[in-house]
Amino acid sequence: MTDTLIEPFIERRREPRLRSLLTGTIVFDGNKATLDCVVRSISAYGARVELPDAFRVPEAFNLVVPHHDQVHHARVVWRKGERAGLALSDVDDGAIDRRKMTPREQRRAKRAAVASANY
Repeated sequence: MTDTLIEPFIERRREPRLRSLLTGTIVFDGNKATLDCVVRSISAYGARVELPDAFRVPEAFNLVVPHHDQVHHARVVWRKGERAGLALSDVDDGAIDRRKMTPREQRRAKRAAVASANY
């Protein structure tokens, strides 16, 4: 019987992604073609989307997330079934989080600021 070593999971992302259930639109071909998708996780640098036939998604496109009032330049990093992992390139290193915070994120940020002020 052979023992196999299981490699520990190594997080390679620059920052953790926030789980989400947001509607999104993939826009390509000079804004002439669109595909609707669900944004399942998102960060300043990447996202995971779900849509039927993810293989139809072009290599590069714009990802529109109306709930956050955002448009991201995106590039496909991986595809599997109905899912695709995206690299978002419209954020420069000096501004990690340029997107508009959701009300829930605003409440969390406010609580964190109050907690740190109390110490």
